[in-house]
Amino acid sequence: MYTHGRKQGCRISLDYTYKGMHIAYLENELIRVGLLLAKGADIFDFTYKPCDIDFMWQSPLTMQRPFVATTALPEGAFHDYYYGGWQEILPSAGWSQEPYMGTYQGLHGEVSLLPVEAAIVEDTQDCVSVLTQVRLYRSPLRLERTMSLKRDVAALFIHERLFNESVNEFAIMWGHHPAIGKPFLDDTCLVQTPATKVEVMTYHQNGLWEPGGDYDFPKVKNRRTAQMQDITRILPKETRSVDVVVFKELTEGWYALTNQSLGIGFGMAWDKELFKYLWMWQVYGGHTDYPWYGRTYNCALEPFTSYPPAGINNAVKNGTARIMKPGEVIETDLVAVAYQGQSVNRITLNGAVE
Repeated sequence: MYTHGRKQGCRISLDYTYKGMHIAYLENELIRVGLLLAKGADIFDFTYKPCDIDFMWQSPLTMQRPFVATTALPEGAFHDYYYGGWQEILPSAGWSQEPYMGTYQGLHGEVSLLPVEAAIVEDTQDCVSVLTQVRLYRSPLRLERTMSLKRDVAALFIHERLFNESVNEFAIMWGHHPAIGKPFLDDTCLVQTPATKVEVMTYHQNGLWEPGGDYDFPKVKNRRTAQMQDITRILPKETRSVDVVVFKELTEGWYALTNQSLGIGFGMAWDKELFKYLWMWQVYGGHTDYPWYGRTYNCALEPFTSYPPAGINNAVKNGTARIMKPGEVIETDLVAVAYQGQSVNRITLNGAVE
């Protein structure tokens, strides 16, 4: 990436557009991160430079400017604009036809569909940072996100502040939705996370795993073979399955996804007291109806405050919604890393891969 006046160390620019949409780039010697400022500050590019690998999945739907939908969908517009990448999910995950506090929140809430304001807050060879801000339309929330790179560190540091601007309590399901795909993802990939239990959600007719809770991590029952199987091993597209599973009772907040044939990986760390659950969306070629029609192979590993089934009202009922007090501000940190190796012991919030 070209930035006038500096060719080494950390670099940042808000001066780019793609298909008429405002984008930004941050990079250092090891990683390049692209942000779609016109849509939720999505991370559409997370490239590990030493291997020229972009971890982010690209869906069959191309990234494009907003358009007039051919028909209004009851769940909203998330899928119409879902080109892949990494979205922030707020104030609700999944979707429900039941309104909350007088309105509908749609599939995966509002944040990922809204343009953000952006400003550079640090720009040196040693560190670059961009601050993004967005106020939601249907919810009384404002989100600030500061994303930073440090010199010679293969990590994206994220600091967030979420404001409840209402005079009332407001319930949220809050999470991050990085979808991983080819050329990185294949059946030599392994997921590591310090979970104790696994729950398989009732999600799709092509689900591979037997729905139910309190499986002892990492083995769950395969519906097709009736055998217990390690769910942390990524399966090939020929499996023709699709599932949503939840890793529970985390002892720490981190995961690693390692391609053992390439010897590289992508991982995250976060505050497990806020994001208590790790969702995994496994699409091994089996999502045969709308919107993928069997064309897709990807997975997403998603730190979340709350627990499905979908929709904020369900999270309130099962006691996992995060209830924000009037005027409350939640402040938290996350980190996403790239690394080399065959496995990891842990990932920390300072970006260290051990």
